[in-house]
Amino acid sequence: MKVLETSEVCPVVILKVMRLWRSLTPPSEEEIIVKSPWEAVAQELEKWCNETGNEFLGYSRDGNKLVIKLRLKR
Repeated sequence: MKVLETSEVCPVVILKVMRLWRSLTPPSEEEIIVKSPWEAVAQELEKWCNETGNEFLGYSRDGNKLVIKLRLKR
């Protein structure tokens, strides 16, 4: 499981997740965790997952950061 810890804004985080997704060799799946202080990142990643066929597994709060779990499918 890969962990992406960032304080960057939504577009940058989505680009980083997209790069991880594109690096997967089909057919494969990988769970990742994104840690971010921005709540909008969770909302945007959920939309991105819905649009690309990946799975948004939810999020929780750890101090001042959100811990967002995704399952990338390729």
